[in-house]
Amino acid sequence: MLISVPLLVIAMYLVHVGVSATVDPRSDFYLCLPRCQEGFDSITETYALDTNIFLRPFTYFASLFSGDGLGFSSSVGEPVGEVMRTRGWNTAMVAIPAFLLGAILSLLLSVYSARRQYSFGDYFFTSLSFIGFAMPSFVLALIIQVIFGVKLEEWFGIKPFNTGRKTGENFWELLRDITLPAVSLAILGIAADSRFGRSSMLETLNQDYIRTARAKGLTERTVVWKHALRNGLIPLVTLWALGFSALLSGSVVTESIFSWPGIGQTFLRALGDSDLDLLMAIVMFTGVLTVVFNLIADVLYGVLDPRIRLG
Repeated sequence: MLISVPLLVIAMYLVHVGVSATVDPRSDFYLCLPRCQEGFDSITETYALDTNIFLRPFTYFASLFSGDGLGFSSSVGEPVGEVMRTRGWNTAMVAIPAFLLGAILSLLLSVYSARRQYSFGDYFFTSLSFIGFAMPSFVLALIIQVIFGVKLEEWFGIKPFNTGRKTGENFWELLRDITLPAVSLAILGIAADSRFGRSSMLETLNQDYIRTARAKGLTERTVVWKHALRNGLIPLVTLWALGFSALLSGSVVTESIFSWPGIGQTFLRALGDSDLDLLMAIVMFTGVLTVVFNLIADVLYGVLDPRIRLG
């Protein structure tokens, strides 16, 4: 936990240097100089662009912690804090169901494939996982959008799901909005997590203590779900921690295809408009989530395996 604090500080510093080196809010002004010198100078002063790039983070963080906030988004036209709150909530509405659906199904598939190794079901789900690995996220999102958003209406005259934008004014409309992007993100997670989980469960089920549990006459369900699952979950915890932090940080491709007003789509807009303050907030948010969820994963290792905690 103590290591996470300096790690966050270093990460935030490097993020600011990296974003400052690749984004110039004055890019639209260069062609009109010297006629727009006043606007050029104003932006230079606002973002301290005349300061050495390695010293700018100190100016930014001093302003941040003095109560000035995260700045103002030129691309959205709102304070960055408000943008992050609304767009972050929109992303969370898709990310949380996608993570829960992906985690539950990948866990069930991992246990099923490990218990029935080389069965027809194992081969079937392995083949589906390889297809999921090979399929780019934008292709999967488009296929889901076309089948469930367009073809269902053509074939059966029904449209149970919305295919773009946040249109819901009540719970059921919101559910129709988030279903397709959440399912799209969940499928991508299941493809990877179920393979790692299968390998981990196979290794765990061949351990000596599992043979001892079976020799004592315990039922197979007890052996698998009570004794083997805890150790088998350890690799999945790492994947889930990183995957959930990535989902909360926004999916640029999926949100763009479904026109979902989340962090991913906002990041793409901020990048195109050289919105330095908003880019900084989004990338820092991503870095903080990554460090925090890695820390959570480390803590969960000890919960799942007391040997790690005692070591």
